[in-house]
Amino acid sequence: MGKHETGYTRIPRDLYPTPAWVIAALAEHIDFQNLTVWECACGDGRMSEALKLAGCSRVYSTDIFDYGYAGQDEIFDFLSGEPKLPGLPDGIVTNPPFGKRGKLAEAFIEAGLRRIASYGGFLALLLPHEFDCAKSRRRFFGDCPDLVGKITLRKRVKWFEHPGKPKRSPKENSAWFLWARDAPRVRQRPLLLYSPQCGALTDA
Repeated sequence: MGKHETGYTRIPRDLYPTPAWVIAALAEHIDFQNLTVWECACGDGRMSEALKLAGCSRVYSTDIFDYGYAGQDEIFDFLSGEPKLPGLPDGIVTNPPFGKRGKLAEAFIEAGLRRIASYGGFLALLLPHEFDCAKSRRRFFGDCPDLVGKITLRKRVKWFEHPGKPKRSPKENSAWFLWARDAPRVRQRPLLLYSPQCGALTDA
């Protein structure tokens, strides 16, 4: 089911592990070969492992809590302080916790933009497809010169099984939003892309 649908008890700390196909969809538009990526809300490590499969040479995995992922490098709050990164990452990729009315996700965008302003590279966040529609978020999207694209997922992510109805499908759409500090400093329309490609809609 969709993690933002009403009528369901929310999972503590918004721990909704991301299926591997969602990273594969992102990899259709970003070449991860030999990149160092920071997964800053790694949870149980599914996204970190999928990033490795996509070709990353190093995935630095952090989270505010230890969920038992053996590959987690550090317990770290992405919204404050500085992690013990082995070097500057090429990009930051995560499915951020949403929080009440999306405020925690907004805080992740703000923190991510601050970090790529310092580190360079790109920021890729998995968010509800319509997250960029609110006027209160213009500073992150239409008014943000670092926004470079949006990847609309043509398949809905099923975050958990419906109690008693395992075949029920989620109702919400998701998208990858992409920002980059080292993109050409030219005001232009962000790219709108689509994934997965036809024939690649697997549940893995």
